[in-house]
Amino acid sequence: MPQLIDALGDLDVAEPSEHASLRVFGVRWRTTTQGPAYVTLDEALSAKKLEVTELGEQGSVPQLKVVNSGDSRVFMMAGEELIGAKQNRVLNVSLMVDAASEQPIPVSCVEAGRWSYRSPRLTSAGTTSPGHLRKLMSKQMHESYKTGASAMSDQGAVWEAIRGKMRRMGSTSPSAELHQVYRDYDKKLASVLQNIAAPEGCSGAVFTSGERILGMDLFDRPATLQKLWDKITRGYAIDALEEEEAPAKVTSEQVRAWLQSLSSTKVEMFKSPGVGDDVRLEGDKAHGGALVVDEQPVHVEVFAEAPA
Repeated sequence: MPQLIDALGDLDVAEPSEHASLRVFGVRWRTTTQGPAYVTLDEALSAKKLEVTELGEQGSVPQLKVVNSGDSRVFMMAGEELIGAKQNRVLNVSLMVDAASEQPIPVSCVEAGRWSYRSPRLTSAGTTSPGHLRKLMSKQMHESYKTGASAMSDQGAVWEAIRGKMRRMGSTSPSAELHQVYRDYDKKLASVLQNIAAPEGCSGAVFTSGERILGMDLFDRPATLQKLWDKITRGYAIDALEEEEAPAKVTSEQVRAWLQSLSSTKVEMFKSPGVGDDVRLEGDKAHGGALVVDEQPVHVEVFAEAPA
């Protein structure tokens, strides 16, 4: 997908918004890019058109089952957290669930100390996993695809990252539940969202903290960014709160230079667990992935590999 890489390097960068150490730059495609029609995970759950359950009564840690009874495709974003059932999970990759279908989806456990039913179905937690965990898992997905597996994480490494995060944030949970961190910092996260709104007319955003570029989430249309804004921002902000005293210093020029560096990124294409393809991106300064459906990028996630 060389045209995708070229487009990423030519994104229009908007003026930033910031709060404490977090500074966010909206980005826009230079040309019109819109994928197929779909609804988001939360929209489908609210409309009762999507059910997410354990794969069977006994359950399977690395998989869940989704049943889409609606007539629209459902977009599920990498890192979105689902709570309930036998343990909380996060989505390993972005995927598109076809209309009127059911399928298993690859997930990772983010609650190591529970394996018992809390509810028959999983619901949206209103967050993505922290940016540093999404970055780790993005690398794991690429390695998993290379070995012929289907988007499987290193569950032990995921749990270790969660333990470290909870320790650094001073959060405790009897079941080692990652979501407890978000509960503990709910007021501070609410303050971030009050001060940093989704950039108008933008399909994506680059998130930075202190002197570092963290990563970028980019969608095929501005409406999707608006719908997922709170989830994505909470995920990056929970990491930025570890550097609360560090002033935001990343400039627009640094962001543009980082985006332009993506032109040297290597691309590998794999079959997505849902509809379309999972395109993996790997370079010296960034890595990530893109869900491509009907030859259009629906979601691109890119994480910085080096300081800005």
